[in-house]
Amino acid sequence: MSPIEVSIVLLTVVVVLLSVVILALLISAVVLLVKLRRIANQAEEITQNVAAATAWLSPTTVFSAAVRAFRKER
Repeated sequence: MSPIEVSIVLLTVVVVLLSVVILALLISAVVLLVKLRRIANQAEEITQNVAAATAWLSPTTVFSAAVRAFRKER
């Protein structure tokens, strides 16, 4: 084989390896973004639950519920 043929073969191998590496990086980035989105959705759900619990435990809500519970019905 001539040196030009060897260099063409080596360059082809390098291009294929780089393509595989770039594809692996893209797949890793997509998987990471999907996991981050799932974590963000869980965090949003948790904050909504905490906000609802905080609103329910506010003194105004607690006392008004207690007044309604102990109020005499006529």
